[in-house]
Amino acid sequence: MHPSIKDKVVIITGGGRGLGRAMALGLVGAGAKVAITAAREGAELKETAEDCRRLAGQDCVLPLQADVTSEADCERVMRETKAKWGRIHVLVNNAGRGMTFVHADFIKARPSFWEIPNDRFKLIIDTNVTGTFNMAKAATPHLLEGGWGRIVNVSTSLVTMQRKGYLPYGASKWAVEGATVIMAEDLAETPVTVNALLPGGATNTKMIPGSLDDKNRTGADGNLFEPDIMVPPILYLTSDLSNGKRGDRYVAKLWDKTLAPQEAASKSRFPCRRNRIY
Repeated sequence: MHPSIKDKVVIITGGGRGLGRAMALGLVGAGAKVAITAAREGAELKETAEDCRRLAGQDCVLPLQADVTSEADCERVMRETKAKWGRIHVLVNNAGRGMTFVHADFIKARPSFWEIPNDRFKLIIDTNVTGTFNMAKAATPHLLEGGWGRIVNVSTSLVTMQRKGYLPYGASKWAVEGATVIMAEDLAETPVTVNALLPGGATNTKMIPGSLDDKNRTGADGNLFEPDIMVPPILYLTSDLSNGKRGDRYVAKLWDKTLAPQEAASKSRFPCRRNRIY
């Protein structure tokens, strides 16, 4: 990708599995130092850290058990990451809870909004929306202090945001994209940028019902993408090639790996902001 990725310090929430794991492996492979967090899955966090070390050496990764809904945990992640590597360059807000927390097989049995238990609604909103805010708030002073920074908020497809039976997950990602625009505007006069990144379709992660090894498993849109679809765009967003790019959404499935990164980025980039004010 680009030599500017080397030794960049990246925090990835939800880094123990799925999209977070794929991005962590891709980044350490490109020379970055990566702190990965998980709220619950300690074994998966440890396994991903070991895979990172096998790929890029002992000093490439810092696994941290932390819940993004806890302000104290978010601040601790910043302190421990900075204590290890002295800087923080990038925050990837990837931690999220999906519709399986509402119904174990939500693709076939989508609950109407009035059937959703209040505690399930709150759990998803707290993780996906409040967690994104908590981590961004904790990270931004460190990014500004270093004079260069990135916040990347992992989002979802517009169709998923509006699909029948996808409350509260769809609404939570609408909120994340709205927050992405506002964060980008608040930081517009600084060297810290904020963008959204999404796969562009359902991916083969535990957010989809069924076994990861089930070849017949599909998402609501059909076939599943593999999590490493996120690697090329996150490498671009973590490099100096993306300097000045802010307030956009990058669709990973549209990234053409046969093109130079700047051209591939241009073809996969769309503005988060809507042009009309009404």
